[in-house]
Amino acid sequence: MWLASVALTLGLPIIFAIAYLVVRTLQTGQTPSLQTMTQDLSFVMVTVGSTLPAHLLILWICWLVVTSRGRRPFWRTLGWDWHTQFKWVHAVGLAFLMLGVAIVFDRLLPSRETDFVKLLRLGYSVRVMIAVLAVVTAPLVEEIVYRGVLYGGFESSYGKSAAVVVATFLFALVHAQQYWGSVAALASILSLSLVLTLLRAWTGKLLPCVATHLVYNAVQAAYLLLAPEKAINNQPDQAALMLIWRIFEFGGISP
Repeated sequence: MWLASVALTLGLPIIFAIAYLVVRTLQTGQTPSLQTMTQDLSFVMVTVGSTLPAHLLILWICWLVVTSRGRRPFWRTLGWDWHTQFKWVHAVGLAFLMLGVAIVFDRLLPSRETDFVKLLRLGYSVRVMIAVLAVVTAPLVEEIVYRGVLYGGFESSYGKSAAVVVATFLFALVHAQQYWGSVAALASILSLSLVLTLLRAWTGKLLPCVATHLVYNAVQAAYLLLAPEKAINNQPDQAALMLIWRIFEFGGISP
């Protein structure tokens, strides 16, 4: 399941990129250079947009695995329910706590511009697409894969401790490329993965993980859409802190 999700996440953008390159070459009669392509907004939109069909295919494969091709209930098998001691308000609080942890890492650990931040600077339309994917599909798909299928499989075969370790590091590993070069960003994604996996181990439910992940992504996505152009130079976790500060200011509250 993990290999399939990685293959789709990495492979579909390559397929879409090759298709775009072929069409562009046929239209212009020239093969564009790599530098030209990375600055081509249409090319970037096509490759980033390929994440959506990748997510849909991953969901379909998860359904096949979890239900044994329709012989078991999907959501109930995954543990799609709230825990008696963990509801939406707790998900919001935990998400903001993890954003705070990420900000502390950014202050204390080496941090530099990542490929993800460079991508955000390419234009507002790119930020809109990333924000939509980060809120609409990413929390659901990633939690089903990592805290659902992978955690559940490893827990049943090797125990809870092994499941926590494996799910935590595999989730962090697939995100390492986009944050590579920034120790602070890598520490943030690893800590988020650990907390979400421990939440799954404690509650035995998947819905708290999806809700927490959704709020975490939504705060950063909101800033990407609302921030002025020059503010995108900040790391996304710094941006989240600025958004929180603006919320307090708007409400007339002194933090």
